[in-house]
Amino acid sequence: MSIASSADLRTMTDETIPVILPTPTAVFEKRAARLHSLAPGHAVGEFLEAMAMLADAQRVASQSPFLNKERFPDIVLPFNLQNRGYGELCRKILEVIISEMQTTPLPEPSHAALSSLSTTTHAELESSATAILSGNIDGIDLAAAPFLAAALQVYWTGLASAVKVDAKERIPQNCPICASPPVAGIVLSSRKLRYLCCSLCATHWYVPRLTCSNCESTADLAYFKIDGATDGIKAEACSRCNTYLKLFYLENNPEADAFADDLATLTLDLMMADGGYSRSGINLFLLRK
Repeated sequence: MSIASSADLRTMTDETIPVILPTPTAVFEKRAARLHSLAPGHAVGEFLEAMAMLADAQRVASQSPFLNKERFPDIVLPFNLQNRGYGELCRKILEVIISEMQTTPLPEPSHAALSSLSTTTHAELESSATAILSGNIDGIDLAAAPFLAAALQVYWTGLASAVKVDAKERIPQNCPICASPPVAGIVLSSRKLRYLCCSLCATHWYVPRLTCSNCESTADLAYFKIDGATDGIKAEACSRCNTYLKLFYLENNPEADAFADDLATLTLDLMMADGGYSRSGINLFLLRK
């Protein structure tokens, strides 16, 4: 499987590229801009604006001079998350994010969490990072988790952008670079190609439509949307594994960003939960026990 260079997904009409690697600064710049645009008048506008500021902080951190691209000519994909959990680079990234966020209007628990992170030991941060990467978040500070997750995203997006080898094998439902679950999927407007977006490293990978992105079933799918919605947002649900993943159709909304738009569509999550479905993906800014 060929690893492609990062590209504007909206212009990809002539070929099906299996894997699209991220350009870190562009990822966080687009995410921040999308969140800023979604916030005004939204039911959770203050939350979206705070997440926009966090994405802005990620953009700043991604441009830090200490983040030199790593090269791994002999690496085996996907990367082992536990071997590259929380290291010195992540600590420096987190320090930039904390510095950027300290002047941002946030709820008191979030400011308290930022202060706490500034004095947390490396061992404690490493333990929390391991919990976030493994999905076992029992016992971690959920108020601090988005900031630590933001640092991990900056690190892993940079790592993914530097990959220079072919991924020979992969699990379709997980990221071919880091094996993390997707946050959501996007559907391109011209050929209706579906790409899943990694919740951690922002890599996009192609998975055919009309196939459950969790269990690969092709016979038990249904599509749900909010009544009256014309924004090109659907939940693809599978009755075989009882999971769903959101899909954002760029034909309806060319500016959609999988991570940002997922945060802005919590009503759809509530509707799917009421229907007995659980998310197959994850949003690292919405960790819940």
